[in-house]
Amino acid sequence: MRVPAFVRPVTDRLLAGVRVPVVSGVNRGRWWSLISAGSGYASGRRASSQMELLAALVRPDDVVWDVGAHHGYVTLAAARQAGARGAVHAFEPSATNRAVLQRHVRWNRLGNVAVHPYALSDFDGALNFGGNGTSKMYALGAGSETVDVRRGATLVEQGVCAPPTFMKIDVEGAEGEAIAGTLPVLPRSARLFVAVHGPAADERCRHLLDAAGFELVPSRALEESRRGEWRSDPDLFCIGPECESRERDLALLRASGF
Repeated sequence: MRVPAFVRPVTDRLLAGVRVPVVSGVNRGRWWSLISAGSGYASGRRASSQMELLAALVRPDDVVWDVGAHHGYVTLAAARQAGARGAVHAFEPSATNRAVLQRHVRWNRLGNVAVHPYALSDFDGALNFGGNGTSKMYALGAGSETVDVRRGATLVEQGVCAPPTFMKIDVEGAEGEAIAGTLPVLPRSARLFVAVHGPAADERCRHLLDAAGFELVPSRALEESRRGEWRSDPDLFCIGPECESRERDLALLRASGF
């Protein structure tokens, strides 16, 4: 049963410190918050095929940027795959979401993860953030919370983060802006796993990455969306022109039915 929205502030405070184990999937054995355990997170069934593919694509030496980290389900999986030789930078502008994310990082003792309070875009400044309904769908330009916005290039130039070798981007329609702000420092060997929210975002992502020489591999769901009615947030995988794992990655995509 879903807890009514007006009750959540009280129940979340009461249950904030209660943790449960993830029982299957790529995060099996990790600790997860009871307040965020629904929708398949604690069971390990949430987007299980997508998560298995994404985790398999992360290499032990990767610098992963999890852009739009929410409560950190991808962050936890990427941290396991990247290992001690890699690093994960989790970007979550919402203070409420970020508190849960930081709790998960702390509970699971993830020494290779850094959490950042920024929304990534193509400018440096501030903007409203939020929205109605589930916090998984919060977006820039909506809501009442004012958050810090940064270009990925700015963070690299300031020494906050190393350039990403792997990016997961899920930012409710601002995918193109996040990519544009990071392209100046994006290695030509990098790979991106992008959840595309609508035709406009799709067009901008394609334009930016194609011009930068990236090979673009649309999922079947994305190809179907381009031919007809848009289906949710289909995925786009992008391979840099100097990526040494291209053949391995393409084989993983084929095997998964991507």
